[in-house]
Amino acid sequence: MIHTVYLIRAIGFIVIGVTLASIIVETNILTRFGVLTKGVCRISNLSHGSVLALLACIMSSTGGKSMLAEFYKREEIGRTETALTVVMSTFPVVLGESLFRIHAPIAIGLLGPAVGGVYVLLTLFSAFIQTLGALIASRIMLPKRTCAIGEEDGSEDRSVALNWQTVKKGAGQAYPTLRKIVPILIVSMLAIEVLLSLGAGIYIAQAAAPILNLLGLPGDVIYALVMQFLHFSAGYAAVHTLLVAGVVTDKQAILTLLIGSMVVITMIYVKYSFSMYVSLFGKFGVTITAIHYLSSMIAKIITILMVVVWY
Repeated sequence: MIHTVYLIRAIGFIVIGVTLASIIVETNILTRFGVLTKGVCRISNLSHGSVLALLACIMSSTGGKSMLAEFYKREEIGRTETALTVVMSTFPVVLGESLFRIHAPIAIGLLGPAVGGVYVLLTLFSAFIQTLGALIASRIMLPKRTCAIGEEDGSEDRSVALNWQTVKKGAGQAYPTLRKIVPILIVSMLAIEVLLSLGAGIYIAQAAAPILNLLGLPGDVIYALVMQFLHFSAGYAAVHTLLVAGVVTDKQAILTLLIGSMVVITMIYVKYSFSMYVSLFGKFGVTITAIHYLSSMIAKIITILMVVVWY
């Protein structure tokens, strides 16, 4: 039942995101966001459409990326800018949607500020590394933009039109896109779910065993990683049990949580992100998934090394 809920939510967010993006384009409202987006555009060299999708990710990751996909399909942004925007969205997504709404209250509540609080801050730091890396790459790889909103030819009609006709036209523009991506999303998510139901996901957690040995963590923490595979809150509870029993120190608990987050991230990409990106961006979605996943793993490894050296 829970997987059906996730599937329905994913479809809902994509439908809303793609439709909203189409309506926004038709209303000319992007010309009114100069004050909010000009600074981000200037710093990152992203287009205003990418910046708008980036800001939308704070409220909804799937909705924001659906908007980005619509701009990509309209050829308003290129492949490089699209991939960099997806990676750059990591910190807004973690900050606005995932961490403080769900993960932080449970982690701090179960593990206390000394472990849970530090883990939350390290998770934010890891996400910040990804966003900062993408920002630096965008300044190097993308052409410099003037971001001169409001300075275009005044003879062009830039008035904002939000009425039933505009909504109807935008929804009509979104329909062909949705007709293609929703079936792909459903089929790919169901296929992956079948593979995971056969036990494939457990091997992902067990593959972390060599890393545990390298970091000097006790073998018992493998159970926490397996619990992370089932649900992140179960992983937090398992780490709490290990702490209370004196099996792990605070530092070892934090390292276990960080490694467990790599397991959770892997499961998210396997179960949901891959399907979403492929359905939104087509074949290019495979490349986006690989780039985003690789950046996530690199950021986590950097964070783990910092804990090992300085904590």
